[in-house]
Amino acid sequence: MKIFQVITVSEYGGAQTIVADLVKKFSSEHELFLLYGGNGEAWSNLGDNFTRIKLNNHCKEVSIKDIMLLLKLLYYRLKYKPDVVHLHSSKMGAIGRLVFARKTIVYTVHGFDSIRTAFRKFLVIEKLLKNKAFRIIGVSQYDVDMMKEENIYKNVERIYNGVADHYLTNKIEQDTLTEKLESIKKDYPKTIMCISRISKQKKFDLFLDIAQKMPQYAFVWIGNKEEIEALPANVFCLGEMHSAFTYLRYADVFVLPSNYEGLPMSILEALAFKVPVIASAVGGITEVLDGKNGFAVENKASIFEEKIQYILSDENIQKSMSECARQSYLANFTIEKMVDSYGAVFNTIVANKK
Repeated sequence: MKIFQVITVSEYGGAQTIVADLVKKFSSEHELFLLYGGNGEAWSNLGDNFTRIKLNNHCKEVSIKDIMLLLKLLYYRLKYKPDVVHLHSSKMGAIGRLVFARKTIVYTVHGFDSIRTAFRKFLVIEKLLKNKAFRIIGVSQYDVDMMKEENIYKNVERIYNGVADHYLTNKIEQDTLTEKLESIKKDYPKTIMCISRISKQKKFDLFLDIAQKMPQYAFVWIGNKEEIEALPANVFCLGEMHSAFTYLRYADVFVLPSNYEGLPMSILEALAFKVPVIASAVGGITEVLDGKNGFAVENKASIFEEKIQYILSDENIQKSMSECARQSYLANFTIEKMVDSYGAVFNTIVANKK
């Protein structure tokens, strides 16, 4: 099987992590091509048993340069004749569906709310191209339901994101960040952690509000690109890094305040590491957190504070929720389950060609 994985940008993020994992899993048995924009940081650890094709330095915004992108994709379609074309995120989903044959296309929408709220210009395009894919994938039932509300329902399927299980194999290696986290652990009884970039989507201001309400605990944010000044004494922004999940071992509770989401990789990684999660009740998060492994809550500091205190005030509760977190990951969000689901779709495409 000849598979194209196609994505707009290649800086670290949830969609890029999914693509990287799919490349690793499918390149061992199939001829795989990764077509991407940007500098390719997210693919730096993938090895060389697949073909990398850098398209250009295009970005998420629509521009005249997208005509060149369309022509490049058409060139690679004619040159390699892929059996399966897996498109990721809204912009590549639009351009790719104009270029490739419908019967070969799998299009994964990594959070339909981002299209409905932050990138509404793509919503019209989504509706125009809704029948131009063999399968459209929502990463949560919420996404599937929201697409149906917009009259996008033909050939739509839910496939939950999955993350690799690093909990049993991950070894703590001493570096400057582990030293910092160990120092924080000595000064504070509990650590509340968030792993995310800082953007309009993510509510860093709410994170600070929660921290100010709970000065007895350390609040650690991993993922900020720039240094942030004038932080409360119990807030630590430790910067951006690859494989940030490594540091989940230092977290007692994971929080993710956000305006909109698909199915965030960070909360799945936290569950895999037995860390209870408190996150904003947006997107697919409500399908993941059930009150046993964590809580999906309204974006109010007082509610986050209440749930954090509930978990940390009783060791038996924290232990029980930690075990439930791990079990919910194993039951629903392993990388094997995700790969099997996509593999079934890919195999159906190939079978239909015969």
